Amino acid sequence: MTTVAVLFGGRSVEHDVSIVTGQQVMRAFDSERFEIVPVYIDRDGKWFTGDALRDLKSFEQPIQELPGVQEVILSPNVNHHGLIVNPLPSGLFGKSQIKRLDVIFPALHGTPGEDGTVQGLCELADIAYTGCGVLASSLANDKITSKVVLRQHSVPVLDAV
Repeated sequence: MTTVAVLFGGRSVEHDVSIVTGQQVMRAFDSERFEIVPVYIDRDGKWFTGDALRDLKSFEQPIQELPGVQEVILSPNVNHHGLIVNPLPSGLFGKSQIKRLDVIFPALHGTPGEDGTVQGLCELADIAYTGCGVLASSLANDKITSKVVLRQHSVPVLDAV
């Protein structure tokens, strides 16, 4: 079974739209072929996972209060190849765990996230991801630079202010 992390939320002004996108993406996967790992990024940039994040109604309350929701980080270390669950363990018996990932599906909108930053993190971690690469994502997100590059390649573009 292929393990797919679906990233959604984020620090962008499009945070709420991304939550809805993430929910739709997770529902679209065949659960018999894919293990889906929801990864929610809150408005402050903290990352969380847990089954409660599969339900849109969960976002009507503080995420940290939901049962089973844990803080995570995506490790850039290729040896981890995934998420560090409970990255800052507390208490005498607190322990971090690694959740290995095969693929990351960024369902993020806006900056940061859709601009190549998450793609770059995936590249560092050596984890496959859906969508465009770092340069294409960055270029497409920067409309002024996109127009400059398109013009350099004789692609007609409209003037902009």
